[in-house]
Amino acid sequence: GILHVGPESAGAEPGPACYGKGGTAPTVTDANLVLGYLDPGNFLGGRARLDVGAAERAVDQIARRLGTDRLTAADGIHRVVNTRMAEGIRLVSVRRGVDPRRFAVLAFGGAAGLHITDVARRLEIGRVVVPRVAAVLSAWGMLATDLRYEAVRTHVGDARRVGAADLRRVFAEMEAEGRRRLAEAFSGPVRISRAVDMRYGEQIFEVGVSLDGVDLDAPDLMKEVVERFHRRHEELYTYAAPDQEVVLVNARLAVVGELPALPEEPALPARAPVPPHARRRVFLGGWTEAPIFDLDAVAPGQAVDGPAIFEAATTTVLLRPGERAVVTPLGWLDISVGVA
Repeated sequence: GILHVGPESAGAEPGPACYGKGGTAPTVTDANLVLGYLDPGNFLGGRARLDVGAAERAVDQIARRLGTDRLTAADGIHRVVNTRMAEGIRLVSVRRGVDPRRFAVLAFGGAAGLHITDVARRLEIGRVVVPRVAAVLSAWGMLATDLRYEAVRTHVGDARRVGAADLRRVFAEMEAEGRRRLAEAFSGPVRISRAVDMRYGEQIFEVGVSLDGVDLDAPDLMKEVVERFHRRHEELYTYAAPDQEVVLVNARLAVVGELPALPEEPALPARAPVPPHARRRVFLGGWTEAPIFDLDAVAPGQAVDGPAIFEAATTTVLLRPGERAVVTPLGWLDISVGVA
């Protein structure tokens, strides 16, 4: 009787039921369509049409099994996937000693805009940023990301007794190999990043410790490495134990080939704020009329209060009640979620 979303995916083939390619299992896309968040006639800028009836039939399967109605089931799917995404962010933040409330959330992926503000609320994050190229941000990142060769060498021993010369030798060997490998496909500037994995003697897990900025030739190298471990452990777990044995487990090194920065995105020309081009019923705990804005037409500086929807050929952004979006000079959406 518990609703689960994933980890299985319908993929592109057959895809969600609403794609009309033979899929019958309910998906997040089907739920979003049933809830009114997607325009069935304007998917991919009108190049594809979504089958609302197929989405409803797919969601009805879950509704019957849960003993509830279609809208409650669709809303449940939407909420569950938002919860899973929020938990994923917690996994890489709170559980590593980082408070996500100190940051903004950056949306990527064509469907992210339908979920991102609710995800932010669950994390008590007050600001969401949706780039104009959110749908292809992963591909853009691949083009902009530096080339990188990583190596790891196990070197277990009491960190206070491991010789600095041994650690320097291990790093030198990994750097030589990394430079050789990177040179096969890259001839530009190279940056070296070093780290170690360490733990207290009684622990069964390691803590990664960056050595960037450490002088490897310093006579007190190992003392500095151990002190960095204590500081990092305290950052992550709120305590350090300087009197305990400290074990060095792995040495890590990355040889990074620095690619030139991509050209900056041009600012949008100044223009008057545009009104919504349509209105649509959306389900937000109950049915409500939401204005629909063309994301490619809104003006820099234009502010829109939720509930509202922004549509483009490759993405849709849902603005919930109490939220405000301001269009940046680049055409991005800077959304205030309204978290206290």
